[in-house]
Amino acid sequence: MLNVVCWVAALLVGVAPRPLWPRIDPRLPLHRAAFASGLLALGIGFVIGVPGFFEFAGGLASANNDWMLARLSAPPQAGDSAVGMVPYGISILTLFLYLFFTPRGLFSLYLVASGSLRALAAFIDPDDALGDPVLTGIYRVTSRLASTNKAERARLARERLEGAERPDVLQTGEWAGVDADYVVLASRKKAEWTAGAIIMTSTDWYKLGTPFDIDTPAGLRTAYPLKKMDAVEVLRRGIRYELPRLAGRKPKADS
Repeated sequence: MLNVVCWVAALLVGVAPRPLWPRIDPRLPLHRAAFASGLLALGIGFVIGVPGFFEFAGGLASANNDWMLARLSAPPQAGDSAVGMVPYGISILTLFLYLFFTPRGLFSLYLVASGSLRALAAFIDPDDALGDPVLTGIYRVTSRLASTNKAERARLARERLEGAERPDVLQTGEWAGVDADYVVLASRKKAEWTAGAIIMTSTDWYKLGTPFDIDTPAGLRTAYPLKKMDAVEVLRRGIRYELPRLAGRKPKADS
């Protein structure tokens, strides 16, 4: 009984955006039920759309007839000879008008199209099954906006700790308590300065260690440890940079 309930639930939950599937109850066979879930959406589209089309077509035909009778009973006007072609032309466009210019038609068309796409994707490869396209699009947009907002808030919070942007400061590795020749203290993170990069000055090359944060009297700083390269290596990432003048040594604590 539980398996049946999980299967039925998977048919409905299968419309959820695909990135959310790993977070959903693992008891729901979302991948195995994806093909049937797509067919279910397709079938619902037909169930909603076909009766709606007949209702729309009947109402449109009645309106056309009323309009044509009103024209025929009115005094003769230019173009009366073409009046008979109007209902015929509209009848040809009835399905198009229903599918693209009525809420019910649009909804049923979407269910049929998205259900067909989901069923086809699941039939080809269940591991590549899809959720509802519109829900997936909304999820991706909102996730991107949320991530951007989170990153922006984190950046602003960090900048408050860093204070005003200032020139880089150079200290020794001993000053920072790390195994490095020098440490560059930056008031803002450097985009390309990642561990393993080669810092090329006019006199020496240095290999960049793993950056870390350090509190200073001037505010939070990103510390970039540099170790002088004694041997030439294959250059993968080279960054041109001139070291600032070495700052004063860290004052010793009173004993």
